[in-house]
Amino acid sequence: MNKSFKIVVLAVLVVAIVSMSFKIIPFSKSLDRFMPSKVYEVDYNFFMKGGDKEMFIKTYVPQDNERQKILRKHTVADKVNFKIENEKENKRAIWKLTKGSNINNINYSFTFKGKAIQYNIADNLPITKSFSSQFLNEEKYIEVHHSKIDSLAKSLALGKTNLKSVLTSLYNFVYHIPSAPIRDVTSAVTAFEQNQASCNGKARLFVALCRNRGIPAKLKGGLILENTKKRISHLWAEVLVNDKWIPFDVLNGHFAYLPSNYLEIYSGDHFLITHTPNVLFDYSYEIKNISFVPFINVTAKKSIINHPVSLVKLLQSKIMPKSVLNFLVLLPLGGLLIALIKNVIGLKTYGVFLPILIAFALTYTGYFTGVFLFMLITLLVTIISIPLNNWGLLYAPKMVVILSCTVVSMLIAILVGIQYKITWLTSFSFFPVIIVSIMAERFARAIEEDGYQKAINTIVQTLLTTTLCYVVFSSVVIHSMLLIFPELLLIMIVMSLMLGKWIGLRVFEYSRFSTIL
Repeated sequence: MNKSFKIVVLAVLVVAIVSMSFKIIPFSKSLDRFMPSKVYEVDYNFFMKGGDKEMFIKTYVPQDNERQKILRKHTVADKVNFKIENEKENKRAIWKLTKGSNINNINYSFTFKGKAIQYNIADNLPITKSFSSQFLNEEKYIEVHHSKIDSLAKSLALGKTNLKSVLTSLYNFVYHIPSAPIRDVTSAVTAFEQNQASCNGKARLFVALCRNRGIPAKLKGGLILENTKKRISHLWAEVLVNDKWIPFDVLNGHFAYLPSNYLEIYSGDHFLITHTPNVLFDYSYEIKNISFVPFINVTAKKSIINHPVSLVKLLQSKIMPKSVLNFLVLLPLGGLLIALIKNVIGLKTYGVFLPILIAFALTYTGYFTGVFLFMLITLLVTIISIPLNNWGLLYAPKMVVILSCTVVSMLIAILVGIQYKITWLTSFSFFPVIIVSIMAERFARAIEEDGYQKAINTIVQTLLTTTLCYVVFSSVVIHSMLLIFPELLLIMIVMSLMLGKWIGLRVFEYSRFSTIL
C-alpha cells in the first residue's frame, strides 16, 4: 500500500472513533430497555361550562404494563382541585371545579410507549370450567345466562375438545357479525339480536359467550392511537388462559394479539368519561406520533438528541421521512455487503445496487410475499421479452413495452385482490415496479446471451444476496445505531478502501482451483 492511501485510511478511522467516543457515555445513560415500537403524545382535552354550582369531570387514565409505558404525565387546569384515585384495577383522574366557575379548559397529557404483543395458545389445553371467578358473573350489559346467549354458546362449543378450539369458534362467530358505527351502549344480547354492532357490542357478546362456557373474560377500554384528533374510544376483550390475560379484538380481527398502537386505559365495563349532568361539556383526544430511536428513551438527554454528529434530531424534526432517512443510511451498508459477497465470497449478482433496492422493498412487502411477487414479475417479463427479442426491437422502446405490460398486469392483480379480498395481491402497489422490471429484463437478456442455466444460476445468487441484505435492513438495532452513530459510515468507507486492495482468492474459488492448490 502506498503512503497516501495509509494516511487517508488512518485519518478517517481516527476521526470516526474519536467522534463516537464522545457519545458512548451519554448513550449508555439514555438506553431504553423497553424498546417500544410506537411512541405517541396523547392529550385529553375537556371543556366545561356551567352555572353557580360545583362541577366535576372523572376519567380513567392509563397505567404501565408489559406492553405499554406511560410517562411525562401532566395536567393543566385553572381553579380546579385535581387528584388521582385507585379504583380496583384502574386509576381515575378527578377534577372538581369550584362553585362559580364559568368556562374551564382542562388538559391531561402523557407520553405513550407501546409495543405489539402476540400470545400462543397451546392446542392441547383442556377446557377447565371455573365457577368461582368474578370474571364469570353476569353484568348489566353482559347477559351471561340469558337463554339466547346460553343456546348460542352451547352450539358454538359443541364438539370442541380443547380451550383453543372453543375460543376460536366463539371468536369467529362474533368477528363475522357485521360491523356498524353504533354509538349507543349495546349489550351482548342486543348485538346478537340485531346481528350488527360496534366494538362495544361485539366485545360484550364475546365476553358473555366465554363466561357462559366457564372461561373467565373481561372488557378492556382504551384508544387506538393514530396521528389525529378523535373522540371515539375503543373496547376489546381479555380471556384468562393459564393465569395469563390474553387480548382479543373481535372488531378488528386480532386473535390473542394486540397491536403496538393500542392504548389500554381501564379494565371492566365502564364509561371512560363521566361529568356533572346538565352542563355544557365537550372533549377530544389529540394524538401525535413521535419519531424516535428505539434505543433512546424519549426523555433522553440533549447530549444525544442534539449532538451535532447525530441523525436523531433530523429524525425527530420530520424534515425527511423516516423511511427515506433509513434508506440513505442503510444504502452504504448494503453496498459494503454486496462488495464483500462479490469480492470475498464470489457470488454473482445483477449489478451492485439492484439487490439493495429490492431488499429494501422487501421490508415493506414482507419477505416471502415480496420474493413471490418478484418471481412472478420476473416470469412475466421473461415471457414478454421472448417475442420482443425475436422482433429485434431497440433497447429503450423494448423497456417501455416491458414496463407498460408489467404495470397493466400489476393493476389488474391489485383490482382482483381488492375484489376478492386477496391481501397479498394488493402488495403489488408497494413494490418498486421500475426496479423489478429492470432486474427481470436483465434476466431475460441473460437467457438470450448466456442460456437458461447460467441466467437462473445468477438470479438464484442474486436472491441469496438480496436475502442477506433484507436480514440486515430489517434489524431495528442496525439502522438505529446508524442514526445515533453516523460515524459508522466513515468506518464503512475504511472497510471498502481496504476491500479494494483484496488480492486473495474468493471462497468459491478454493473449490474451483482445488487441484492446483
